[in-house]
Amino acid sequence: MAKRPNIVLVLSDQQRSDSLASYGNRFTVTPGTDAMAAAGKSFDAAFTPWPVCTPARGTMWTGVYPHAHELIDNLYGVDNAFASHSAVKQTVFDHLQKAGYLTAHFGKWHLGETQPPFFDVWEESFNSRKGHWMDGKLDGEYRPDRQTNAAVAFLESQTATSDPFAMVLSFYPHDPYSAPERFYEPYRGRGVPFAGYYAAVSALDHDLGRIRAALEETGLADNTVVIYFSDHGDTFFYRPEGEHKFVCHDDAIKIPFIVEGPGIAPSTRTGLPIGLQDLAPTMLDFADAEIPGNMQGRSLRPILMGEEPGDWRDDYYVQNITHVSKIEQRAIRTPDWKLIASANGAHELYDLRVDPEEELNVFVTPRDDGGFQRFKHYPDYAAKIAELTGRMKRTALEIGDTRGEELAAAVDEAISARLEALA
Repeated sequence: MAKRPNIVLVLSDQQRSDSLASYGNRFTVTPGTDAMAAAGKSFDAAFTPWPVCTPARGTMWTGVYPHAHELIDNLYGVDNAFASHSAVKQTVFDHLQKAGYLTAHFGKWHLGETQPPFFDVWEESFNSRKGHWMDGKLDGEYRPDRQTNAAVAFLESQTATSDPFAMVLSFYPHDPYSAPERFYEPYRGRGVPFAGYYAAVSALDHDLGRIRAALEETGLADNTVVIYFSDHGDTFFYRPEGEHKFVCHDDAIKIPFIVEGPGIAPSTRTGLPIGLQDLAPTMLDFADAEIPGNMQGRSLRPILMGEEPGDWRDDYYVQNITHVSKIEQRAIRTPDWKLIASANGAHELYDLRVDPEEELNVFVTPRDDGGFQRFKHYPDYAAKIAELTGRMKRTALEIGDTRGEELAAAVDEAISARLEALA
């Protein structure tokens, strides 16, 4: 039997997919992810199932949607969220330990304040709300660099054993944005909004490069699967209900997701929709471990090996509660359209073909908008909305999301008269 690969996950917090050069950004300096994309496969339609830290992280480590694990808001002051708050007690790391993997964590966790039993190594780790600087002083000791130092030391220690390991290095490029001074140079004073955010992106990209270099120098790279991804994006406070996230727009839900490792063709991309619920089954598949039947995601391993499964999903389903007004939402996103169903009745429809920025809500058209004349020329999209609610209900039923079914039904009720008029 072939030797099972090591698994290295490098996770950033609150990183938009369009913050990376390999995803089309024209001004960011990100040679680490550029090199990783050149060596592996990039997913151009990768999403978070819930655009908030704890719910997203609960999903990535259990393989189920947030309504199923029940961690639907950020948690603070609890020891182990999986032991005390989650409806799903077993994580992917429990399964990996049983399969003979050494498990290690470095950095932000946001699922508890103390070391959980499913991590054998727990260094420079914390729940959340830690400063970017160890001493609180700008250009002192940068926390991500310190985490990376510990992770590199761990990798170097693994050359003495043939047992496989799974390592998580979790960064925090979160507001308030900050990075070492040298990483500001491409952005500060150059017309780039939020220079600190992009400086942090470059700083973390540099630390990713250090991890990749350590894998090469130790000889571990040839048998290690490396995944770079984020838990959700960042709206830069642009969406009124969302603060930095908490909304179903692409700037909050679309994430980078790049994978390299043995058998993965270099410089390849796929537009198949994937999400964080697919991470845990993927890890178990690479570990040749059984994938539990309760997991709602699917292994990405076949796609990474060059297959295009004919039965793969062709849309993506998102759950959310907004930050300001606590509005329950569900969204369905296809390559061309997005429908957001909201419990307050303020539903949204976006034609992503012509409005990928999601500026023009065409849920009710044609309509008057106080003389601006932006919506009078559109047709009534009720039939398209009905198609999208059908998709939403199908996924909600598949994953047991009763609230999602209810919200989709509410949209159907809202457009019923319009559909009759169009018949």
